[in-house]
Amino acid sequence: MKQAHSLCLVGHSGSGKTALAEAVLRLAGTSGDIALDRAPEEKNRRISLDLAIAALTWQGQRVNLLVTPGLGEFVEEIYKGLDAADLAILVVNAEKPVEVVTEQAWAVRQTLGRPALVFVNMMDKPLADPEKVLEELRPALEGKFLPLSYPVREGEKLVGLVDVLTGQPTGGAKFSLSPATASRVEELRTELIEEAATFEDALLEKVLGEATLTREEVLPALQVGVKNGKLVPVLWGSVAAGVGLRELLDTAVALVPEAPAAAGTLLRVFSLALDPYLGRLAYVKVLSGEVREGDTLFNVGTKEKLPVRDVLTFTGVKPEKSGSAGVGAIAALPKLEGVSLGATLASSSDAPALPAIPFPRPVFIRAVSAKTQSDDEKLSTALRDLTSVRATLTFYRDPVTKEGLLSGMGDVQLDVLAERLKNRYGVEAKYRVPKVPYKETIKKAATAQYRHKKQTGGHGQFGEVHLRIEPLPRGKGFEFADETKGGVIPQQFIPGVEKGVREAMEEGFLAGFPVVDVKAAVFYGMYHEVDSSELSFKIAARTAFKLAAEKADPVLLEPIMALTVTAPETFTGDIISDLSSRRGRILGMESEGGRTTIKVEVPLSETLSYALDLKSVTQGRATFQSEFLRYDFVPHELQERLLPQLRAAHEG
Repeated sequence: MKQAHSLCLVGHSGSGKTALAEAVLRLAGTSGDIALDRAPEEKNRRISLDLAIAALTWQGQRVNLLVTPGLGEFVEEIYKGLDAADLAILVVNAEKPVEVVTEQAWAVRQTLGRPALVFVNMMDKPLADPEKVLEELRPALEGKFLPLSYPVREGEKLVGLVDVLTGQPTGGAKFSLSPATASRVEELRTELIEEAATFEDALLEKVLGEATLTREEVLPALQVGVKNGKLVPVLWGSVAAGVGLRELLDTAVALVPEAPAAAGTLLRVFSLALDPYLGRLAYVKVLSGEVREGDTLFNVGTKEKLPVRDVLTFTGVKPEKSGSAGVGAIAALPKLEGVSLGATLASSSDAPALPAIPFPRPVFIRAVSAKTQSDDEKLSTALRDLTSVRATLTFYRDPVTKEGLLSGMGDVQLDVLAERLKNRYGVEAKYRVPKVPYKETIKKAATAQYRHKKQTGGHGQFGEVHLRIEPLPRGKGFEFADETKGGVIPQQFIPGVEKGVREAMEEGFLAGFPVVDVKAAVFYGMYHEVDSSELSFKIAARTAFKLAAEKADPVLLEPIMALTVTAPETFTGDIISDLSSRRGRILGMESEGGRTTIKVEVPLSETLSYALDLKSVTQGRATFQSEFLRYDFVPHELQERLLPQLRAAHEG
């Protein structure tokens, strides 16, 4: 059998990707259960949430299908599917050809450099108009869109398709073309051949010589244009009516070139999953060579040896033991410990690592806890399991607020995760807006002294500390200096002074947040020959620090985030206005291809629901990325409003 080819179906929710995949599986003779949405959460919501994988054989060619969700928050699955694909198939709704995820998926396709074709579904719908589809696709998405077929309608009924290169109905159908349709098909044929000819000199000469050209003569040039991403074939059909499916498979198989032969085995881990029966699975694309049960591979990034216990490949929608997988294949490898998403596996430890998959970072954060306190540990374990196989879901405990924080791409993704926690692990989670991890510091130098003296039966406690504190530049943390002279504090008690200062800094002095960027120097003190101890000096230093801090202009620090927002130019004004209301500082803007990228600094406290708000402002057509930049002073007026709330929360 020929080398396997992988086709990734992308597009907006409701465009018919899953129905299309299931229809072509049936067309190729796949029997039995072919449902791709198998998870309980997908069945409950009646939408795709995970990357689905299936396989079929068409004209002696093994074809893998990778079907992605159509909701923007699940964009990670689009990255995974396209990373493993030889060809992207953008599925669009004929009545609404350009939607939010249409644009998003096309952008990911361009980022990963995958060739593509467009399948216009639902051409049997009343408002479907091929010319309107082309008019909307061409300005919205980058590429030269060239129909290879053309739909013929009589009123609101889809009659069939015409092959643009031959001018004849496809699939053995029999119908006649109106003069207007025949003329339009000839225009499209001329455009297709002229564009394809720019990629092959031999074809260009024939075009210039006005020779009659066959499909076989045009196809190699078309294949080159598609491979380099310049040409985008457009096909038409209706999954519901069973029209255009055979033409889609024929074209996709013809357009994907064979990968060049390469020495050694090289695999890409493009997806990870937790299977209820098979455990942790690493889904791999075999880029060269062959992987067999019993092989030993190397994780190129860690140099770790990995024994291959089983090799599973797909029959229809089900992974089954096959013992081996050759070049181009999609396979599932169970029990590969320590393998991360995007890893490169090879037969040689010296093989070059493939570039990382450029997943977006999570942007929506919520504090998470179990509804029942007794389930807290169970929840943490389950979250670590589920987030270990996702790039856009992270779980960690904030060192300042002590909250468990779950990050994702939006509220829908986190709601789905909550469903999975309940369905798979029997634990219910609750979300809330997280606390802001403020910190505290000082603005000026100050001194204070404190004598700790306590007398009880036997030895007492005595220690006197004179302390000076002063601010350090942002990010410098903490410095401690012993400036005492003449043994006023014996050296064995100096560590106690530093411990006391550190404890006071951990406790804070404004609202219980840790203190940073402070230098503390002990410059004088007193001790007692019998009653002094390290504990006495620790207690004295802790109080002296707090007394000094009260005089040192104490302030709150808040985390500042660097945001990069990308949206259609029409939303630029609304976005900037909204960011300004969030105390944002615009750093710059760039426009390209009808979209504007805005760079801005915004306090974290103003971004905790920004993913939802931005979606509302732009109808879901904007994206943003966020990363921590630095800590900076909270404005005085805002600090005065915040402190009573923060103190009450801390004391509570």
